Amino acid sequence: MAWSTAHLAALGDPDVVPPFMPQPCSFSGRTVRQTVRLRRGGGAVRLVLSNEFGRAPLVFDGVALDGGVRVPRRGVDRWEIPPGETATSDPVPLATTAGGELEVSCFVSGHAQPGAYLHSAQRTGAAEPGNRLGEQGSSSAETFTSLYWITRVLTDEPAAEPVLITLGDSVTRGDGTSDDRDQRYPDHLQRRLLAAGIRGVVLNAGIGGNRLLGPLFGPTMADRFDRDVLGVPEATHVLIAGGLNDLGMGAGADDILDALFTLAHRARQHGLQPVLGTLTPIGGSRLEMFRGDGKEEVRRAVNRGITSRRDWPVADFAAALAAPDDPARLAPAFDSGDGVHPNDAGARALAEAVDLALFR
Repeated sequence: MAWSTAHLAALGDPDVVPPFMPQPCSFSGRTVRQTVRLRRGGGAVRLVLSNEFGRAPLVFDGVALDGGVRVPRRGVDRWEIPPGETATSDPVPLATTAGGELEVSCFVSGHAQPGAYLHSAQRTGAAEPGNRLGEQGSSSAETFTSLYWITRVLTDEPAAEPVLITLGDSVTRGDGTSDDRDQRYPDHLQRRLLAAGIRGVVLNAGIGGNRLLGPLFGPTMADRFDRDVLGVPEATHVLIAGGLNDLGMGAGADDILDALFTLAHRARQHGLQPVLGTLTPIGGSRLEMFRGDGKEEVRRAVNRGITSRRDWPVADFAAALAAPDDPARLAPAFDSGDGVHPNDAGARALAEAVDLALFR
């Protein structure tokens, strides 16, 4: 049976989280409930959990879906994932629909380190004392908006083209958009495809704080390209939007462009259609890393380099978000409040900057 990706999350190392980001939690004697949105349905699912960055085995005494459907691995309820590895469940009969939610509950009787996590997932999860598998969540649970361990959900529905991976940083991930409302630009782009009658899938491989050229949070886009893009065998397109954090850390335009073009070539060599996104405005930034002489000039130079090439399509995200009277700044209607990250309306504008003709 061929399995296809219904949900994708790009996870990073919880031991190297900058102090200005939400810090990871460990869990002991708790049931951890998290909900993900599926991009395709089917009659059976498989769950992929990650301990990629863990320093010790990650042990769950039980895992359940949608409140009570047990998810065994190798025929038993108990999961033990060695450090540095991911684990895939046995197939579980469960009817799901494209666009539906899936609740994943993991019971930890001992002590579970984060292992692999996404600091800002725009989804509210909860942790409750004791084994609550098969029970309704309680209002007294501790909540969080990070994502732990869940890196993929697979379904038995055959993949229908196109399958687009959106690779990027916090702008792709959706930092600045509303929690629990699916307002990230890949969410809006998914809705645009369906409204246009295009039966495709958009998978979000964004990581806030991610870079092309060096560390900040998560493996670099180059280092995780095999995992998050080429590791989805049904992928047909990749939209690459990176470089803002590199700019903020002092990288020059030539280095950013070289890294972007290298990823685009890698995609093409593996049969994927690359699309490059321009760097969005930062001129009104309230974040120190994006302020300073010369950074706007670097951003414009990168965008000229992207838009002047004819090797692949471009999504002009910069133009989509720019203030009419000052293209160095986000339009006020699109600003989440920090001068860098788009709000819900801004994320919708990003999605509208992508030409749907690419996917017909």
